[in-house]
Amino acid sequence: MKTTGKKIGYFTEAWWFIQDHPLMEKLHTGIMQCLDILVAKVNPATGHVDKDESKNTETEVWLEFGFPERDEILGQMVPTHDIDLDCGAETFEESIVILANLIRSKYP
Repeated sequence: MKTTGKKIGYFTEAWWFIQDHPLMEKLHTGIMQCLDILVAKVNPATGHVDKDESKNTETEVWLEFGFPERDEILGQMVPTHDIDLDCGAETFEESIVILANLIRSKYP
């Protein structure tokens, strides 16, 4: 994977980088059509949800994203899930910045 340009560091810059990415033009509806969001409590020592719920003290916002592709059966563009873009952080804004940088690395 090749990264081009400077690292994206701000939420608004990240949001518009994703929204204006050439692969988004296929869908015409925007980021939210391609984004799944899950808010979870995790064990900060592992970054995972612990079976012992008392250890899950840190909030994380997890994102799944995929650019749209044409579904031949439906005859329309549908979002996908690109596991290389799965990410998360303590806030939605931080998660979007991470996502934008992953996209920039994979789809320069």
